[in-house]
Amino acid sequence: MEELRTGSASSTTGLVFDIQGFSVHDGPGCRTLVFLSGCPLRCVWCSNPEGLERKPRLMYRAQRCRDLGRCCAACPYDAISFAAGTTGPPHIDRSICSSCSTFDCVGACFSEALTVSGRSITVDELLRILERDRNFWGPGGGVTFGGGEPLLQRDFTLAALDACRSQLMHTAMETSAHVPRNDLMSALERLEWLFVDIKHMDPDIHREGTGVDNRLILDNIAAAADSGWQGRLVVRIPIVPGFNDDPGNSEATAEFLADHGVGEVHLVPFHRLGASKYHQLGLSWPFENMPSPTASTMQRHAAVFQVKDITCHIGSNTPF
Repeated sequence: MEELRTGSASSTTGLVFDIQGFSVHDGPGCRTLVFLSGCPLRCVWCSNPEGLERKPRLMYRAQRCRDLGRCCAACPYDAISFAAGTTGPPHIDRSICSSCSTFDCVGACFSEALTVSGRSITVDELLRILERDRNFWGPGGGVTFGGGEPLLQRDFTLAALDACRSQLMHTAMETSAHVPRNDLMSALERLEWLFVDIKHMDPDIHREGTGVDNRLILDNIAAAADSGWQGRLVVRIPIVPGFNDDPGNSEATAEFLADHGVGEVHLVPFHRLGASKYHQLGLSWPFENMPSPTASTMQRHAAVFQVKDITCHIGSNTPF
């Protein structure tokens, strides 16, 4: 296994935007999910927009706002203002907030209408949280690293995986695979499960929907599948209406997976659970009114993989 040479691994710092316990869809048993900030993709349907940037993000929840003006007074850059005689919402100059490092406005907002997504944490601090959570994991549970893209913070993620393994914690990771090959292979040495997304098989369509083509992703999936790694590889495919929900794409994906001996996929129907996060970030979202795929649509896609003897899980039906 590759050794990290970055000083004290236990004090290595990462930026996380959430740590979520009691997850049952991201690996075996009950798990704790660690969401790392930063992603090389810009999927237009993304449900975690607060984790796209590798920096803290200011979020505003209008339903909590009491318009006390404390945030305006606290901001040293005059980035927040309320129109005279109104009760909100405030005008937030996001161009200023994007370069802020102190977020004084958040500390002044007693109603928690303003929050920050993204905080620094050391490996030691994370391990203490995981040690607390493991009392609730039960048999087969563990920790899953996701994001964002955990391998954009390579040193932290690998050090955290080493720390988890030293405590005999089951380790899993969710990755876009749009990362350097060596980083993915270094992670594999420390993992028992790996989830990898395939968004689309056509590189040009993939770029239109995610901002990057798929060549590195497919090459990395092939490398992982052909490496002899003894862990469990699950390919996840979000079924997004108007993007990759045509049968031809599923057929091409199934062919690729069969060629590399990948025997398990998880089809995830598009959902709008992240819509409120776009509002909190002051962003518009073109998928605001997009319906989720029907159950019959998901079954049709599943049948394509089953013909290839690829085990297919759909949505929350994840018997991991």
